[in-house]
Amino acid sequence: MKETTYLSSIISALNKLNGMGSLNEIYEAIEEEGKLNFIYSNPNWKDNVRATIQRHCSQTKSYRGSEDLFCSVYGLGEGYWKLKNYKSSEVDNPIIDRQLTIITDLDITTTEKEMLIKSRIGQGIFRDRIIEKYQHCIITGIDDSRLLLASHIKPWRSASNYERLSSENGLLLSPLYDRLFDIGLITFDDNMKVLISNKLSSENVSKINIDINKIYVSNPSNEMIVNMRYHRQNIFVG
Repeated sequence: MKETTYLSSIISALNKLNGMGSLNEIYEAIEEEGKLNFIYSNPNWKDNVRATIQRHCSQTKSYRGSEDLFCSVYGLGEGYWKLKNYKSSEVDNPIIDRQLTIITDLDITTTEKEMLIKSRIGQGIFRDRIIEKYQHCIITGIDDSRLLLASHIKPWRSASNYERLSSENGLLLSPLYDRLFDIGLITFDDNMKVLISNKLSSENVSKINIDINKIYVSNPSNEMIVNMRYHRQNIFVG
């Protein structure tokens, strides 16, 4: 029977945690599995778990060329790790539910919770999906990711956990157009042609260089159409 090592225990724990988790969650998953003998014989086993992760993460100073298996989700020092080769489902994402529960229980204001959720959960996953889907700003064609924003169609505060990360609830936009869309000065019809708010002056309309006859997203899904209708009805100030 193959001996259970620190590395195999960490991989097993992260698989049970749907690909990513905090150090405490990893420790708990290893303890629940109960296969790592060191948890009973070595009082410093948690230190060894952390050190093993760092040795197998090319982001850390401890990395010396071992198999690069893990990455830091929120930056080194945050204690939140991801199994690199884990493929999560967009539809079934229990990671989000777990993290939402943790953040919801914090003794902070609702606004602070929303900001924390956005920064900790949504930005990386959602942004990656939107960049993969569109590759460039749908209006300008700019493809430098440093100049692009992943914009929610149905706003984060109004969306379900699934909608918050769904690529069918997002657009890839340059900052100017992201702002216009976010505050409801532009939206899209069911054919994905731009509608411009009458709250925007004709002088400024002429400067934002939008072709109202152009289809900016071909063959939008039913899910995207529904989300865009929400935007038109609740965000757009036409």
